[in-house]
Amino acid sequence: MGVKIEKECLACLQKQCEQIMELTSQPQEIKKRAKKAIESLTQALPNKNLPPPKIAIDVYEKITSITSINDIYQPIKTLCIQKARDIVDDLLSKKSPLTKPEDELEWALKVSALGNIIDYGSATKFDIKNELFDTSKMDFAIFDLMNFYKKLQDCRTLLYFGDNAGENIFDEVLISTIKYIFPNIKITYFTRGAPIINDITLGDLNSHLECQKIFKLCEVKDSGVKSPGFIYEDANASTQKLFDTADIILAKGMGNFECLENIPDSRIFLLFKIKCDVVANHLKIPLGKMMFRQNI
Repeated sequence: MGVKIEKECLACLQKQCEQIMELTSQPQEIKKRAKKAIESLTQALPNKNLPPPKIAIDVYEKITSITSINDIYQPIKTLCIQKARDIVDDLLSKKSPLTKPEDELEWALKVSALGNIIDYGSATKFDIKNELFDTSKMDFAIFDLMNFYKKLQDCRTLLYFGDNAGENIFDEVLISTIKYIFPNIKITYFTRGAPIINDITLGDLNSHLECQKIFKLCEVKDSGVKSPGFIYEDANASTQKLFDTADIILAKGMGNFECLENIPDSRIFLLFKIKCDVVANHLKIPLGKMMFRQNI
């Protein structure tokens, strides 16, 4: 059984609302209205048998309605993208040559996972300006590298579901590495279907010069999904068709984990950091651990 909404999830959404009100210096009256509206929304939730990212749609639509700002995290996303480009360029400049393809793949997976540290929507407080990005400090509870490598050897099509703004820059490293080792694999990178929290959208990629490389590496599409996690039923028809026929599906971030974990499928690989107690307790793995898990 997959992750379901707990009372901690509702408290987390309320905290997110309060944090973004502060980060964007909203007037006191807007803060009060938003807090009251989100509390009412979460308390009146009719169905708690849902993955937590599903309820975030209503929460952020309410924030948009109250503030009249369609993408309230936009300045934060721009900062994350700019900072991520500097971090990744520095990581690439310091990279030592590796001789085995599986070693190259391991390094690239860890760089991609490093990008999942970026998150203004988790239960833990985050500020990209004060965060350390060091692959040597990463602690994986599960790392299904060889299963992934074996799958890639027979792969023709790979879907890559992105997560946060800025994290996409780290994803470029993994995509380019896969293309270098397996040049015939067709990769499609998916963004969120609409602005929500600090997640990456197609509009973000198109509007930032720092993000243009990904368009040269692979095809990029909007999944049609508005929640901060891939929900198959909410995806557009073209995304569902690609999902059904892909040889490998790589999904980044805890939200995608929460929405896909209950689909046992050897094609699905989940790459994320455990950022909240609900997921840690569900997996029985400590908070803060990294995960690269085949979904079987």
